[in-house]
Amino acid sequence: MNYIVNTVEEFFVKLDKMQHDLDAFSQTLDNRSDRIPILLKKFEDNVFKPAQSLKTDGRDAVAQAAKKSLENLRAVVSTWQDKVEADRKGKEFIRKNEKFLVVMVFGAVKAGKSSLGNFFAGKKLVNAPFDNRYKHIPKPIFETEEKGRDTGDISKDQRGDTWFTEGVTDTTGAIQYFTLSGLRWVDSPGTGAVGKVGDTLDMTKLVEEYLSYTDMCIFLMNSAAVALQDDMKYIEKLNKEGQEALIVITKSDFADEDVDDDGEIISVLMPKTPENRKLQEDDSCARVKKKYPNIDEKKFRALSVSTALANEAVEQNDEEKFRGSNLDKLMKILGDKVSDNAIARKQANPRRQLNGFIAGIIDDLAKFDGDLDGMSAAIENYKQGMSRISEATVRSVCYELQNELHQRAAEWNRQVKRGSNVSTSTINSTVEQILQSTLNAQLNTQMRKVIDDYQSREMPTVKANLSTAALTKKTAQIEHSYSESYTVSRPPRGFWERVKGWFGAEYYETKYRTRTESQTVDVGTNFDEFVQSLMPQAENYARTQTNACLEKLRDTYFADREQFVRSMRREIEALRAELNGLKL
Repeated sequence: MNYIVNTVEEFFVKLDKMQHDLDAFSQTLDNRSDRIPILLKKFEDNVFKPAQSLKTDGRDAVAQAAKKSLENLRAVVSTWQDKVEADRKGKEFIRKNEKFLVVMVFGAVKAGKSSLGNFFAGKKLVNAPFDNRYKHIPKPIFETEEKGRDTGDISKDQRGDTWFTEGVTDTTGAIQYFTLSGLRWVDSPGTGAVGKVGDTLDMTKLVEEYLSYTDMCIFLMNSAAVALQDDMKYIEKLNKEGQEALIVITKSDFADEDVDDDGEIISVLMPKTPENRKLQEDDSCARVKKKYPNIDEKKFRALSVSTALANEAVEQNDEEKFRGSNLDKLMKILGDKVSDNAIARKQANPRRQLNGFIAGIIDDLAKFDGDLDGMSAAIENYKQGMSRISEATVRSVCYELQNELHQRAAEWNRQVKRGSNVSTSTINSTVEQILQSTLNAQLNTQMRKVIDDYQSREMPTVKANLSTAALTKKTAQIEHSYSESYTVSRPPRGFWERVKGWFGAEYYETKYRTRTESQTVDVGTNFDEFVQSLMPQAENYARTQTNACLEKLRDTYFADREQFVRSMRREIEALRAELNGLKL
């Protein structure tokens, strides 16, 4: 049997077996994803409602970080609606295609997707100069699943048969497919396609959306531009979702010169050498592995092919050229993969879709960790700055308090000298007033050195309870001593005085005594002792109150934003846990 015919026939045997297996298959879809929009709405309400009162219009770093966090959050939340809609479309797509194994071909613009699809649809083989299976089956019907551009979808040839449009410009603007036995071959727009006027959909997003819904993917790379690896990011996405992709390096051929029967030099299309092909295949796999170290290499092997060589081989019935195209190997690999437990592949698709849906949202949540860390770091930086101004603030407050109290004490001293009293309650009240105004002025002044756009705060009312000596007049006791004389009677002395005494004579003597008198003298007030007692207490009190106010300021100035960070982290962890609980 002709090698090309035999290869095609073996391919169809596998497709027919798969069709038979899937004919009795009925896809069961879990409704877990229906709970995800409810969880997302709950998350939005729990985050955005409290955030309405959050200060985000200031120039300080915390306000700016909060603003950035909320902006990023709103941007991501807006994409969740797209993901919810994509999930809905995905489930519909899975139900629609439950009787077929869906293979999607994707890759960069002009990688040869449409040409390869047309070959498998039988565009050349149905008109081949030899009999083959394609001539005995109904021509595949080409259909459009979703369209985002008015040009470059499905077109008719001169015979009126429909095929994927092939051209030299970016043509495909739709998700389109044909069905071949149990195989549904899906063509897609080129990844990285430049948007055009009139596009209703983003071509790259359209590809990303459908990748998760298919049962298998073929990733095409143009051998002339194999180093352009930007669209290999989709392989990482597929790997994360448990999907697999066959890397096919297209246009693996070159033009060589030959001489025809008439002796004319002609251009002949030739396959690249096995060594050259292996070098490109190994290199592409190695670079994918290097860029994405966690990728499962068993699911991403590479094969070089030439659709142009295969088309020539069919037209010329050239078996050797067909082998050189490597389309025979691709048919065998694809046939083996699609016929190998097709039902298990179909059953795994909804699980991949759900888990991929959840993984995408969880990845989004991880983006906020950095924003919240930025807010926390800004708050902590300001708090450290507030700690650094603590001693300077205390010194300033104490200095101001001492100056003011010295002035007040001098006035009190004058009042006391005039006979007035200064009570302890008056002293405490005065200290409270001075300290209150000083705290407000100094703390707010110092805070403006630390926080941009600082908003002045009224410090808490302070209550003094100082035990100071009373301010009173000061007196001194002055004593002086003097002698005074006085006369007292005395008994007679001697014989004659006694005789005279018998006849009534009296005798006296003078005595002396010292007297001491005290006098209270006004010598001023106890001002020095009063000040010596008051100032240390006032300074200690000022230090204690200043530190307490500064501590409270540290705890309350950013309280709303710290609460927002804590609340956000709780909501993120709660949503992440609930989403993980929905995974299959």
